[in-house]
Amino acid sequence: MNVLWHVSDEVTMHDLRHVYPVLTKHRESVKTVRKHLGHAKPSITLNTDTNLWPDEEGTTRAAAEAVFRIVPLMCPPGPKS
Repeated sequence: MNVLWHVSDEVTMHDLRHVYPVLTKHRESVKTVRKHLGHAKPSITLNTDTNLWPDEEGTTRAAAEAVFRIVPLMCPPGPKS
């Protein structure tokens, strides 16, 4: 299936660059996005474009809980004295 895209004449190439930071929400690495944007360092991408990413407290909380669930598996209790 072919999809045709129409971009308004008012949209500039600079406007389209703002699509790249949003890709990190879809698991694209900041290092890859940095490369596409032409930034010298990932920190520039993070400092410039974090306002485009939504705050996701629930996602952060779920990730932290997942890490804490595996910690006991990685650090089993030692032998009992």
